[in-house]
Amino acid sequence: MTHNNDPWLRKRQIFSQKTSVKKKKPRLKILPILWLAFKKTSTLIGAVVIISSVFMAWTMSSILKDIEAEVEMAKLPKEMVLYLEIDGDIPDQPGDVNFSQPFSQSVDTLRNYIDAIERAEKDPRVKGIYAMIKGGGMSVVHAQELRKALKNFEASGKFSYIFASAYDQGLGSYYLASAFDEMWMQPMGVVMISGISAQVPYLRRVLDKIGVYPQIYKRKEYKSAFDTFTESKMPEESRRETKTLIEDIALTLGADISVDLDMTPEVFKGLIDKGLFMDQEALEAGLIDVLDYEDVLIEKITEQVTGDPKDKKLAYVKFDSYISEMVKGAGYNPKRAKAAALNAETIALVYAQGMIVEKSSSRASAQSTDIQSPFNRENVVAAEDIAPVLLEIAEDERYKAVVLRIDSPGGSPVASETILRAIQKVQEAGKSVTVSMGSTAASGGYWIASSADQIFAMPTTVTGSIGVIGGKFSLAKLWEKLEVNWDEVSWGEKAGMWSMNQPYNKAEAERVNAMMDNVYSSFIKRVAKGREMSEADVEEVARGRIWSGQRAVTVGLADQIGGLNDALDYAAVQLGGENRRDVFVDILPRPLTPIEQLIKLLEGQVQAGQALRVQAGLLGSVMAQLREMLQEQQALSNGVAVYEPSARVEAGSIKRF
Repeated sequence: MTHNNDPWLRKRQIFSQKTSVKKKKPRLKILPILWLAFKKTSTLIGAVVIISSVFMAWTMSSILKDIEAEVEMAKLPKEMVLYLEIDGDIPDQPGDVNFSQPFSQSVDTLRNYIDAIERAEKDPRVKGIYAMIKGGGMSVVHAQELRKALKNFEASGKFSYIFASAYDQGLGSYYLASAFDEMWMQPMGVVMISGISAQVPYLRRVLDKIGVYPQIYKRKEYKSAFDTFTESKMPEESRRETKTLIEDIALTLGADISVDLDMTPEVFKGLIDKGLFMDQEALEAGLIDVLDYEDVLIEKITEQVTGDPKDKKLAYVKFDSYISEMVKGAGYNPKRAKAAALNAETIALVYAQGMIVEKSSSRASAQSTDIQSPFNRENVVAAEDIAPVLLEIAEDERYKAVVLRIDSPGGSPVASETILRAIQKVQEAGKSVTVSMGSTAASGGYWIASSADQIFAMPTTVTGSIGVIGGKFSLAKLWEKLEVNWDEVSWGEKAGMWSMNQPYNKAEAERVNAMMDNVYSSFIKRVAKGREMSEADVEEVARGRIWSGQRAVTVGLADQIGGLNDALDYAAVQLGGENRRDVFVDILPRPLTPIEQLIKLLEGQVQAGQALRVQAGLLGSVMAQLREMLQEQQALSNGVAVYEPSARVEAGSIKRF
């Protein structure tokens, strides 16, 4: 075969020939190296310039927004009506500074709203308050604290009107609305005040069917946190304490509303029993004052202030604008404000809100369906965050006292003990600790409150629950039904003690119960010492039972009825002032700055993949309340918890899961 016609072969030899290659001596290429270094340096500088430009643009945008806000604040008129929009709950704790507006100041807190109402009483520019209900969901305790300020405002002689297209958010929302001078409702609206109910799902029969066996041990009979898994109906002890709690809340709400409506509690109870009122019925029953449209109310207010219902110059100023002026003040001078603070006694206001855990990352595992945003403060009380703050307060001579605002259903006894010890160190440093209980200060929430010098609770605060619960869920029968066989290799007789693939044996159950007895006994001792009661007396009001704030004062678990401002006033008096206005209140932990949020965001990227893997493993939701149930299950991750599920009045009912 000839390959003469193959152009490739004509140009190339089939066989290689040995050739000698003369090696060149390496030369130092200085110019290429310098050029490469120059290019990389230029790229780096360019990236820095671009990033800096973006950051500067972002910063300038935020500064301009703040300048606009300051100008707007400075323009607050000499005659105005404050506008209050009620749409859900008002937070207790200041949030982190908004990442998109790093120089803005968070004013959306219950304390600021109350202080603004109190300031407006004596502010000649403020002629009255106009409020509108757009949504429900405000906790009864927050409604009570806000309501008290509104009643004082009414006593000052200034008007307060509230409008709603319908009062259909339940008794809790109506309770707040009744504090206003006049309640207006639009025609075709309805008033729904169907009372308070407690509905609890019990899953024991379902768990038996699918082969899940809850081995839950509790101290003691009133500790109902996991009855939803262990029982098929409400136990008598749980029914008794829930009935008492509901009656206490109903008594408080009913008494206050009856006074506002100028009727007896018995007559109001008759209206509650009817439940639902159409527009004309509500007017005739005295549940609303005026049945008319919002524009009519606006004209009435305008005429009352200016004399002309069509006057377009009357300003309706939002509460956040008024609060901003209050916080910063017209002509606000940071140096003067700092000097004034240095000349006053300083009280540290520390917030403890959420489930008590050892580390802030615990919430992510407790609710694995969420990837926690670094721009929102996690709704947990992390011992690793709170305890160092308290210890710093103990050593810092600037702080003379602490007010601890607690809103927590409990959690880890270890974390609770860490926080309690830090509180005791504050007291050992000669500084008083006053506790203000919010909506809930139960179980571990009460553990950290127990040593306080003074405890304030609102009448409807859920507190107590001095008890402990622990155990696990065994899935052994479920695996049998699914024909899944687990095998293991282990070292140590109790290496599989906490495995959900098998139940406790007798020896393991004995160890768990010994741990439960130890935690419960320790809880009793700490309450007895902190409240200066005998252990026998504490036992009488403990046993896992929850109490309303009103009853907590009666049985000795709290000292006074009052809200956060009452606690601050009390602490200020102990320092020689007349009230909280005579001291400087420093809120701790401080909200995260944008840079701190950015660092947290970058750190969070490492965890994002893990969270997604956990999410991918979820099979789906069994029921709408699964998220809260998973959080309760997390409380048992270490086998024991001082925990009470959330109890709240919402749309006229208490839901306890």
